[in-house]
Amino acid sequence: MPDAYVPLLADFVLDAGEAAAVAIANNAADPWNFVSADPAEAAALKSAKAKILAYHLQRHSDHCCYCRGNLHGAGPYMTDREHILPKGKPTFKPYSYTMWNLAAACKRCNMQFKGQSDAFVVNKTDATKFQDGANYLFVHPNFDRWEDFLDRIEAAKGGKRVVGFEFVSNDPKAQYTHTFFKLQELVMDTFDKQQRAPTIAQTSELGREVLKLAEQHRQRRA
Repeated sequence: MPDAYVPLLADFVLDAGEAAAVAIANNAADPWNFVSADPAEAAALKSAKAKILAYHLQRHSDHCCYCRGNLHGAGPYMTDREHILPKGKPTFKPYSYTMWNLAAACKRCNMQFKGQSDAFVVNKTDATKFQDGANYLFVHPNFDRWEDFLDRIEAAKGGKRVVGFEFVSNDPKAQYTHTFFKLQELVMDTFDKQQRAPTIAQTSELGREVLKLAEQHRQRRA
């Protein structure tokens, strides 16, 4: 299993109590939503889930693993612990706490588009394929490096914003990811002509950089 990010999945460690709680949850009918009657065990499982999320956010620099939206400080109302192979499918329940099957995603990508779909999985029955990036039609959050396929351009200043996506690779995964998560819906450019004209505020180094990014994206789309 190639690992596309750091810190490495192989370096993730739970403490003894957390590991024991996860082992118990994995034997339940619904592992991820298992609720222990033992307060200490319940607390350990909650801690394990928090560690899992924090670790995956670190791996993706606090960005959504699918659209690269900013999740820094976003909290639980905007951020999901993502199960790549959906935990709701019986075949995939054993991977509910498996690190290579977990990631951090925004609510939009996970709830609105990904959900319980497994349409992006090429072979859904051969478990030996589940840790192979080639078995996934979209850019896998752990086996593929997102920036090798797509680039997100984003800049903002004074309430104005530009967001765009570009294809870094001709690999079909780039197009599939762009289409599956409807990334085109996120594209925007609210810099009008008046905003493009330099002002005192915009002559700052940061202001110039923001306007440069906006103009570069505009020219690429032209």
